[in-house]
Amino acid sequence: MDASENDIMLGEWEITDDWLNDYLIAVSDTGVEYTKLGMVPSVAISSLVIGALLEKLGLPSGTIHSLQEIDTICPVFIGDLLRASAVIGQTRQRGDLKFVTVNYSVNNAAGKEVQVGRSTVLVPHEAAIEK
Repeated sequence: MDASENDIMLGEWEITDDWLNDYLIAVSDTGVEYTKLGMVPSVAISSLVIGALLEKLGLPSGTIHSLQEIDTICPVFIGDLLRASAVIGQTRQRGDLKFVTVNYSVNNAAGKEVQVGRSTVLVPHEAAIEK
């Protein structure tokens, strides 16, 4: 995803051993590839992005996270520094809900894209995010 003036900077995270262990415990994942190789699950990276999106967009009570698409471009390891940005994409109205799609990109410290994705939320109409 190319940087633009519409980008929402989501944050910067250093992936630590403690953070990875906490994540793996929280999701009951005991995969040896993660602990022995220090490799980070793609969904763990996506969880950082979704958390930041919820905070940055100030989504109201009643918002439903309905869809998540993740494309992993290259692996992420303990010690990597990640930066994420997003842009609000398509919005659609259905009844009392507005469907809001957000496209995001995660880069490592070298600027290489490591993950891209798309998340769709259903926002109550009266509190919907404007594009």
